[in-house]
Amino acid sequence: MRSLGLAGQTIMLAAKSMGLDSCPMDGFDYEAVGKIIHLPEDHLIGYMIAVGKGTKDAWPRPGQLSASEVILENGFGG
Repeated sequence: MRSLGLAGQTIMLAAKSMGLDSCPMDGFDYEAVGKIIHLPEDHLIGYMIAVGKGTKDAWPRPGQLSASEVILENGFGG
């Protein structure tokens, strides 16, 4: 899965460098998609990435933590 994440990130960065937008997708019916694309039995879908031209700005991410809440210096806090 680590390689899958790195490959996905690379695809998304390449899309951005080409002036395209992208979005990783999860939570779909993996088996149904596998059937639609005739995925071989010995393959798995990790996630999909939509790539294209955006039609509007991305929604804001609600509840995002501030940097001071997620960056720890010189230890684990507490």
